[in-house]
Amino acid sequence: MAAGYLEILRARHAARLLTGTLVGRLPNATAAIAIVLFVRAGGGTYSLAGALAAAYGVANAVGQPVLGRLVDLCGQPRVQLPAAFASAVAMAVFAFAGTGSPVVAYGAVAAAGLFTPPLEGGLRALWPSVLGAEEQVHTAYAMDAVAQEVMFTVGPLLVTLCVSLWSAQAALLVVNVVGVLGALSVVVSPPSRAWRSAPRAAHWLGALRSPGLLALLAAFLFVGVAMGSITVATAVMRCTAG
Repeated sequence: MAAGYLEILRARHAARLLTGTLVGRLPNATAAIAIVLFVRAGGGTYSLAGALAAAYGVANAVGQPVLGRLVDLCGQPRVQLPAAFASAVAMAVFAFAGTGSPVVAYGAVAAAGLFTPPLEGGLRALWPSVLGAEEQVHTAYAMDAVAQEVMFTVGPLLVTLCVSLWSAQAALLVVNVVGVLGALSVVVSPPSRAWRSAPRAAHWLGALRSPGLLALLAAFLFVGVAMGSITVATAVMRCTAG
């Protein structure tokens, strides 16, 4: 399996696209823990921190299919980079405004989640044009999934390191600036600029018309609730133990 991954990474543009996507998704991978640590650093309650992190997550779930459809219509560069920039600006507003105004705080984190660029879906759409053989594409999907899991593990560690070295506010700003740079690396690449969605008659619900997919999404809703609560619970236990 490792040999197959190395063969894919040797393909032209493959390593750049994978790395750029991972870096570009860093804000998404770290948003929950970064928001919780920032709110707590400002004296906010854990309930407020959890609610703001949830607002980001819900907005992200709403925005991804919408932005994905826009990518199909307009291409990757015209959607991914502006979305990454808008998400970073919204998180910067949250970082500087804090939680003094609940309306501003909730609006900022919701906007940050809503405009999170669908880089992972964009990368999956690019693999067939970057790789030749179909079996390589399937291997790339598996490698992509593994890499994303690594990012969601390493990302929170990077945030806590930034908080330890600087501050929770700096962590929010740094990861989002880095995320914009990752998105920029992807969208200026030749495969991303050349990619076009295959012509098709698309229903406005898209894949959501499938009953099986709806059942799967409902199941993952509860998985997401459980995983999202772990972030807040872990922060509570860390501070209590400290």
